[in-house]
Amino acid sequence: MRPVDEVRYIRGVLAAGALVFAVSSVALLVLPGWFAEELGMRPSVEAEWALRMVGACLVALAGQMWLVRRADRPGIRGAAAVMIVGGGLMTLLTIFLPADQDWTLVRWLYLLFGSSFMIAYAVLLYLGLRDSNA
Repeated sequence: MRPVDEVRYIRGVLAAGALVFAVSSVALLVLPGWFAEELGMRPSVEAEWALRMVGACLVALAGQMWLVRRADRPGIRGAAAVMIVGGGLMTLLTIFLPADQDWTLVRWLYLLFGSSFMIAYAVLLYLGLRDSNA
């Protein structure tokens, strides 16, 4: 069986993730109250400020993901490992988000995106390591 070029696929996942984070960052920076409501959070100045801070962090993360996708093989694998940890934390925080209402569509979508990206990175790293040890 032909080995999988996991780095090529990880580059695609990084690019897709950068796009998702870039769109999210705009919504978080411009409409934090709407975003809080869509997540089921209680509206407050503190929540809006925190969401704007997350949006600012996502601007940097999206940019870094976009740039690092051109790195060499070890750099790409390292970026995927970092994104597994970061994506895992974001997924856990989405699950335990303090919300006043039941799960909203946006919250489900964030759980889906976060866990999907995390699983994609993990599977691709596993396939690459498996093929390199064969």
